Amino acid sequence: MRDSRFSSAWGGVGRIIGITAILLLSACSGTSNPAMPTPLPSNDLPVMVTEPFVPTPTPLPDGFYIQPGVPQSLVERLLPILSEAGLVETSSPETAVIRVVLDPGPEAVLRAQWVYAVAAPFPTIPDDISWADLQRYWQGDTAALAALGNPRLVVAPDVASLLIAKLGNVAGETPLMIAETGQLSEMIWAARPAIGILPFDQLEPRLKVLTLDGQSVLDRALQVETYPLTVQIGLTAQGEGGSRVAAMIEQSGAWLSTNRETSRMTVVVLTGTTALARATAMEMEINGLDFPARNILPFLADADILHTSNESSFTPACPPPQWEGEPKFCSQPRYFSLLQTIGLDVIELTGNHNNDWGTDAALYSLGLYEQNGLVYYGGGRDLADAVAPRILSAPDGTRIAFVGCNSAGPYTAWATEYSAGAAPCGDWSSIRQTITALKTGGLADVVIATLQYQELPQYNPSQQQIADFEALVAAGADIVSGSQAHQPQGFGLPAGGFIHYGVGNLFFDQMDYIENRQMFADKYILYEGRLLSVVLFTGMMEDYSQPRPMTAEERSAFLGLIFRASGW
Repeated sequence: MRDSRFSSAWGGVGRIIGITAILLLSACSGTSNPAMPTPLPSNDLPVMVTEPFVPTPTPLPDGFYIQPGVPQSLVERLLPILSEAGLVETSSPETAVIRVVLDPGPEAVLRAQWVYAVAAPFPTIPDDISWADLQRYWQGDTAALAALGNPRLVVAPDVASLLIAKLGNVAGETPLMIAETGQLSEMIWAARPAIGILPFDQLEPRLKVLTLDGQSVLDRALQVETYPLTVQIGLTAQGEGGSRVAAMIEQSGAWLSTNRETSRMTVVVLTGTTALARATAMEMEINGLDFPARNILPFLADADILHTSNESSFTPACPPPQWEGEPKFCSQPRYFSLLQTIGLDVIELTGNHNNDWGTDAALYSLGLYEQNGLVYYGGGRDLADAVAPRILSAPDGTRIAFVGCNSAGPYTAWATEYSAGAAPCGDWSSIRQTITALKTGGLADVVIATLQYQELPQYNPSQQQIADFEALVAAGADIVSGSQAHQPQGFGLPAGGFIHYGVGNLFFDQMDYIENRQMFADKYILYEGRLLSVVLFTGMMEDYSQPRPMTAEERSAFLGLIFRASGW
């Protein structure tokens, strides 16, 4: 229905315009013929009435929220899945359909438990700090960690956020340093004295793990529920969209339930020289065949692979032991029970004395080892057997290769093409080629090389020893250990490897000098197929046979001496 007011007004105006147009046309034409009249607008033109324009808003994509302090390694696994699902990051947890948070509530659909370690540079003498002192330090009482030399605290950005969430803002007095990605251990070393707090799976051998209230993340029996630096993480999902993305994350395997899976840990313990002869054998006869092991067994107990370098062959022809005598060694077969007592798995045969009682004794020993399921290397029935590496598989599938040689001689100790003995190092090219083939050929994940090097009556390695050991690391060895040292020696940390130049004796009768009584046993912690950390047992030989743990004072003085001999 038309508006009558609109039609009427339009009609009057139309008529005025029409008359004016006729008069103008007549004046301009100069002719008497009248112009055709202009049609008047029709009162029947349609009128369109529209509603006001209201724009339709573009829907925003769903968001995800990740709380500061969530482990960066977990975040990096999640981001590709979240991106693929079309989610965008938001700073507001209230608007997010996926939330990854610390200390989640019962609504979390995925949960994780992350374990963090307190670590210091490897040449750090103290072994333990308390959680209470660490909190006091964070709150500005820098004297709380005076035993560590009032250290700087070095952490990655995500760990800094985690500590703020857990302990509150750091005090201005606390010397906190934020490490760039991949630079944490370098900054800890550069900032010495220093400590770092980092995820368990990011440890490396150049860092020493400190126990926290006596608890170590390297101990498989750790009660993670009561360990102060265990962190709970959870993922919550909102609505149908959130549930869909959570299912994608779970199915992809991007979510990890922990960064410390004990089934992926392998413990290898390397010890030094064993010779069940002379005064050591006499102590076994008097006090029991297990006497030498009684004080060191707790440290050896959790080894998956336990090693020693045995320099004394077993033979039924071995006479009763004497307290003293020339260095010509043999062991009675019943002494083998001591090696069973400690749970020995691998026997190194690079020593100087395995042929002291002839190759028949060496061959008898090889048969004894094989009958009892022990792996031997670095020596054998002939040269080919002696130089061959031995590869052991850990329960998690990690392949660990052992290879060794004797550079010290004498030539009567060396295997030949036709006779038993130790593998000679020669010009070192053969063992280096073997190590490289093991690593580059994909035959082993971790290569351990142990050596019967020239015996040096000093804590510091010689320059030639450093060059020879580092060359094996350059060839691909992860661990290089000197089995020759009746006096323990220092350490080296070349890129890509860990070196202990001399471990010292395990079961041997040298008691004349303090240097011979001191000893190490090295516990190597492997995780997911790589060397993660090293724990040192420091012992003192007693009764010509029995290593005992050093006292706290003895250990502190000994480690200080060894670290100085290492150039630190």
